[in-house]
Amino acid sequence: MSTTDTTDKELPPGQRRILEVFAEAAMAGRQCTRAEVAEAVGYAYPSAVTKHTDALVRKGYMACEADKKRNTFITELGWQALGMAPSGAGVPILGSIAAGLPILAAANHDGYLKDLAGSSKRFALQVRGDSMIDAGINDGDYAIIDADRSVRSGSIGAVLIGDDATLKRIRRERSRLVLESANKRYKPIILDSRQDRDTVRVIGALRFVYRPF
Repeated sequence: MSTTDTTDKELPPGQRRILEVFAEAAMAGRQCTRAEVAEAVGYAYPSAVTKHTDALVRKGYMACEADKKRNTFITELGWQALGMAPSGAGVPILGSIAAGLPILAAANHDGYLKDLAGSSKRFALQVRGDSMIDAGINDGDYAIIDADRSVRSGSIGAVLIGDDATLKRIRRERSRLVLESANKRYKPIILDSRQDRDTVRVIGALRFVYRPF
């Protein structure tokens, strides 16, 4: 899963922060003015926000309704770019995650799990493989990941290794990161947390598993 990385390349930091402020307000059930956004990001004048929002509208991440005062809102593309879901939409599905050997997790948006409550940092990855079956996680399940929760040593989380995402029990041992399966057929993946720090990133804690059938 690499949606965040893709977005960072497409959106300048200023535009991304503006988008996040609008998203935070929408998740709270309100629509903010450009003056409120300017205050939130530390701009002296709303005109600085207008410059960014106009660019976001041109790129398709936001839309504008000219006849309204609070007239700027995030489009579906904008929510996808943030890896978030609008309030009430459910948990966004951001691709697949390997429960076995790491496989490429699609960096695209695959809809929502609409019967689950969404939050700003929660997303779903569909499990592929059988390496976590002894933990009750089966092929085809959805791993619900909270990106704002740290993964304690010995807990299950999602890890990004290069462009590949995998679901494992994570143990931290001195300078090593050990990724353990819940299936004796699979050997642990052992990483050097110093040498591999540029290519390995723990992207969130497993909150729960959702089985759609």
